[in-house]
Amino acid sequence: MEMQKSQEEKILKDLDKQGKVRDWRGKKMSSLDLAKVYEGIAKKIQPEYDMRGVHTRYRKVTKKIQRGEEMVDVTADEPMGLYDKDGKRVVNYEKRAGNMKFCGSCLEFAKIADMLKLIKANFCRIPLCPMCQWRKSMRTFFEVSKIMSVIGMRNPNYVPVFLTLTVKNCLIENLGDNLDSMFKGWNEFMKNKLRDIVKGWFRALEITYDGDEKITQQRYNKARKYYDERGIKVGDKNENYNTFHPHFHVIMLVERKYFKGKDYMYTKDWVQLWRKSARLDYDPVCDIRRTRTSTQKRKEVAEVAKYTYKDAEILSKKLSEEKKEAVVENLSGALHGRRLYAYGGIMKEIAAELKLNEDKADLVNVNDDAEINPSLATMIVTYNWNMGVSNYIFTKRKKVIENSENL
Repeated sequence: MEMQKSQEEKILKDLDKQGKVRDWRGKKMSSLDLAKVYEGIAKKIQPEYDMRGVHTRYRKVTKKIQRGEEMVDVTADEPMGLYDKDGKRVVNYEKRAGNMKFCGSCLEFAKIADMLKLIKANFCRIPLCPMCQWRKSMRTFFEVSKIMSVIGMRNPNYVPVFLTLTVKNCLIENLGDNLDSMFKGWNEFMKNKLRDIVKGWFRALEITYDGDEKITQQRYNKARKYYDERGIKVGDKNENYNTFHPHFHVIMLVERKYFKGKDYMYTKDWVQLWRKSARLDYDPVCDIRRTRTSTQKRKEVAEVAKYTYKDAEILSKKLSEEKKEAVVENLSGALHGRRLYAYGGIMKEIAAELKLNEDKADLVNVNDDAEINPSLATMIVTYNWNMGVSNYIFTKRKKVIENSENL
């Protein structure tokens, strides 16, 4: 009993400012699950890679190292990635699996009063990694909120509207082509009339995966009217099973006079503009709304800044390993090299002014904890992932020398 209590006391408990526990364990478990999926893809795709002559390509790099009292230049081969015999770069799934497996395995915090501030961690930064997605989402929410705060002080006449642009669900193997069309459509969408109406914008891509073979009670309850109008009942075949649903979440800044001016656009106008821009042969679902309270604005900003995809959907236990591998392989390939978040207009200008885009790789300082001064820390504490208990366990502490400048 005493041993169990002692173990529990060593488990990481990191609280945010609202007193909510940050889900380090849940995200680490999801990353480990996804790493297993990547391992499965690596084994499955190896025969194809062998046939295509996939190999590691190297480049010569020169680095300075110290030998004795002198700094000397040393040239060595540095791996650039995997390429096939035609020179096309391919995904190194085995490497991704290995990096993701150890993502966030060691976390170092500065202890300030009763709070913990993350100061060091080994994140893998792989696009689909649940741990890194979580950190990026927090960072994006913090950055967008900061930009909106500056705009509220400098341009009180600018009002944010929140827009969702959708297209129909697509087969998982067609996701890449659909995203190509959506991004081209977005570029067209922001031309002409909107160029004068919209003073600034932020755009984020979200992709949901539908893994329900049949209509469940839960999804029926969420869209009862939709299903009743079409005569669809619980237990019926789900026509969207094994498809992706990509859509854009957008914040747009307009002048207050827009809502009573000649340029005002109703929902039907947004639908037609998106249909024309994305070259669709149907009327897409578009949602446009204005928020009036700070609480509502915070909720909408959180919606825009959330994850690009939900790891719970593609790692669901109801999916077979083969299905998970197919979903992850197609999602990974379709997202490769794309800008999932983007700013425009005054929001882009303020982001540059605040230097929010300087270090996109920083997943340590991602939220309002960044404003906590680590020099006030009394202790540095380290937690490591323990495979045996499937949780983060306290491993060491170091007392901070007062007024230390090393933090």
